[in-house]
Amino acid sequence: VSRRATRDAAWGEPLNLGSSVNTSFNERSPALSRDGHYLFFATNRPGGSGGFDIWVSWRAHTRDDFGWQPPVNLGTGVNGAFGDFGPTFFENDDLGIPNLFFASGRPGVGGIDVYRSELGASGSFGPGILIAELSSPQNDFRPTIRPDGLEVFFDSNRPGPPDVNGIGLRDLWVSTRETASSAWSTPVNLGPTVNTGFNDSLAALSSDGMTLIFTSDRPGFGGNDLYMS
Repeated sequence: VSRRATRDAAWGEPLNLGSSVNTSFNERSPALSRDGHYLFFATNRPGGSGGFDIWVSWRAHTRDDFGWQPPVNLGTGVNGAFGDFGPTFFENDDLGIPNLFFASGRPGVGGIDVYRSELGASGSFGPGILIAELSSPQNDFRPTIRPDGLEVFFDSNRPGPPDVNGIGLRDLWVSTRETASSAWSTPVNLGPTVNTGFNDSLAALSSDGMTLIFTSDRPGFGGNDLYMS
């Protein structure tokens, strides 16, 4: 976790969340709920269904960076033996049932596809439902949803536009829909302002929908660095 004093200030030194969240295994793709009480992430720790599973941790106070409770596996509605990761929890009081959007390696239309799962009244997530409009015969990762539910960003290694040079590998794509119950539009590559000939991936959208933060292995400080647009 890292904090900053204002939106224009530099980020402070990152601090490890500690053993309540982190283990000797891999923890990745963290995503907060809009209210800041829930932290969803993927991990390959023991106790899951196989490979990476999605887990969630809760905290009572949203200003307490280190108040996270022991994480809980989301169960077999979301997780399976093929690997599940890249969660985004979407909830909007005007739209009804909260949904978890995520990527999964389970059999679908490609290697990794985009799915959603509805949160039931019992507090458990239902079966993952393939989102065919966002999935391709290639790999499609980490959907991140605008708070109104009408725009989604994700990264994919599907072929980019033939008329745009210098993009490829994993690129960031966007899709929209007219209402929360409508089908998603054909995804569009974000183009060379954001994407490069390197891997640009694992996007997270700010709560106001104005800032996209993502990783890229373009030349920077290390293998993968954080960027914002």
